[in-house]
Amino acid sequence: MSTPGRTSRLVDVSPSRKELELEIPDEDFRKEFEKTLDEYVGRAKLPGFRKGHAPRDMVRKMFDHDIEHDVYDSLIPRVLGEELEGLRLNPVNVPVLRDLKREEGGPVRCTAAFEVLPDFELPDYRAVQVKRRTAEVTDADVDKAVDELRARASEYVPVQGRGAADGDYVVVEMQGRDLRTKRLLPVEKAVVLAGHAENEPALNEQLRGMAAGEERAFRVEYPKDHANKRVAGKNIDYSLKVRDIKERKVPEPTDDFARSIGHAGGIGDLRERIRKDLLEARERAGRSEAASEVLAGIAARVSLELPESVVEQETLSVLKRMLSAVRDRRIAPEALESLKAEARRQAVDHLRNHLILEKIARKEGFGVGEEEVQAEIRSLAQANQVSEAAVADMLNREGRREELVESLLFRKTVDFLMKTAIMS
Repeated sequence: MSTPGRTSRLVDVSPSRKELELEIPDEDFRKEFEKTLDEYVGRAKLPGFRKGHAPRDMVRKMFDHDIEHDVYDSLIPRVLGEELEGLRLNPVNVPVLRDLKREEGGPVRCTAAFEVLPDFELPDYRAVQVKRRTAEVTDADVDKAVDELRARASEYVPVQGRGAADGDYVVVEMQGRDLRTKRLLPVEKAVVLAGHAENEPALNEQLRGMAAGEERAFRVEYPKDHANKRVAGKNIDYSLKVRDIKERKVPEPTDDFARSIGHAGGIGDLRERIRKDLLEARERAGRSEAASEVLAGIAARVSLELPESVVEQETLSVLKRMLSAVRDRRIAPEALESLKAEARRQAVDHLRNHLILEKIARKEGFGVGEEEVQAEIRSLAQANQVSEAAVADMLNREGRREELVESLLFRKTVDFLMKTAIMS
């Protein structure tokens, strides 16, 4: 009880859900009422009276209901805040009021329901066992990466002295006519990869051997269950004209090719760079997998009820990121439900790991110094090819400096857990 006559009783509904029963003395209500009435008198503009000079009793009689509601809106949140501070409770959502009661001359009674981040006991996090991971890069891995670079460096050159062949890129102009209705379909101009499995088989057949400028006609009888509903079940006569043909030229894996993409030492230098980059990437991936396994091992031994409001908020954030990644694709209702379930699973894992890392960092006395923050800003600036001042300004402007510090603290905690984990 922080004020004479005021009482409160905390009810633990669950580790994360609490209820606080409040009783506010009538004296406090009356003081707040008189203060609010003074404000109404100062603002009231009633017929026959100058603004702020209407009789107090008249203003009270006219606005009694409104004044009472304003009193509740100001008094209860203030008292609730004081009581929560005294109990050292920090709700993660806006408290919900219910059972508001007051009889004339009696105290104001109500109950505030809210959620908090629950306290929990840490297990022996130094004894978690995880599988040791070894990163390897084979010659075949390097060959594949070189081939991908060669594919990206491909050139498309006009075909000379022959017709179109599978694998060529052919610029075509097509128009169809429905045999039954005699109706012409719109003219289609497109670049077609000759021989591609997703093309209409008849189109692939006709393209083979066609020269630039050549025209052909062919008929397609579409089945009723054809994927393209516009032509399903119809017989269409097509006129086809080839405008241009280009073939793909993939450069050979030579020293000249390596130098053309910035490796002065030739193909050997390129292959060593690729091998090193692949090894570093796989080592990082292995470390990330091991870290996730360590956290999962700790989480499995922790009894932790997460506040539903926080889970819902984090789930929404995860779901937004997922939908952003597939925004150009239509999602079936069942697929959306699956995405929602996966988003919630990721949200729960993220929140649980966040609380575990936070508690371990606090227990181990970890902190992040200014030098570490500046080093991270320097690293971000180099990675994004901008100035350190620009990165620092962005972090301050967007209020993300604390987020950066937290990220560094968690990274330090994960490094600690990796060092103490038992590798098998």
